[in-house]
Amino acid sequence: MNKPGDGMGREGGVERLPFHVRIAKRDELDDVVRLRSAAYGRHLPEMGLRLAQAEAADFELGCEVFVAVSKLDGSLLGTLRTHANALEPLPLEASLVLPERFQHHRLVEATRLSVQAGTNASLVRNALFKAFYQYCLSQRIDWMVLTGRRPIDRLYDGLLFTDVAETGAYHPMAHIGGVPHRVMSLSVSDADPIWREAKHPLYEFTVKTWHPDIDLSGARDLASAWSGEQATRSNSASRRMQALLPLQFKAA
Repeated sequence: MNKPGDGMGREGGVERLPFHVRIAKRDELDDVVRLRSAAYGRHLPEMGLRLAQAEAADFELGCEVFVAVSKLDGSLLGTLRTHANALEPLPLEASLVLPERFQHHRLVEATRLSVQAGTNASLVRNALFKAFYQYCLSQRIDWMVLTGRRPIDRLYDGLLFTDVAETGAYHPMAHIGGVPHRVMSLSVSDADPIWREAKHPLYEFTVKTWHPDIDLSGARDLASAWSGEQATRSNSASRRMQALLPLQFKAA
């Protein structure tokens, strides 16, 4: 168990949220799918149609689906899915070979971020990001990784993520319909000092404040899943990249 002073926020003030953030239950996946499909469909219609059903990763070990659920009426306000490279390469590795400095490290990619439009949208997104960070702390992850299309990538610039390779470069992502995205990362162990030194406006919220309504106790422990065979996973990622890059996703 994590203790106060470990970056989980329990050494600071306590703040309640108007929603719960936790691991999704199986019977909530229909709502998750509907939100994803609607959120992606607003900007990427074909991708929205593709996401109109649950994906295999929603059930796989190494992945977790986070949900933000309203305390008022139980409605789904937001969702995000994580992918750890414990058993399989990251989804983005189907489209990009990560630089050498990421090899032999524990990585988690955040995908399928979807937030219901409304007055609490920014708070929901911030809470899901905090849950992502806390999940990486608890699983002893080395790097948080994510992809951002224009202009969403500016949000990640604001969170002080940096490009994994060429600054500002966009790469077509096979798992996001071939749409060009920046691939960005932030060291989990460096996040606290980086945000603190920069006096980041979300530092108090993300690091110093304890939010009891963010509860990831339902997440599966990946300690036994890390095999250390990062080279094997890297080779697998290269094969998947060659196989998947030519694909054009079509509406179902």
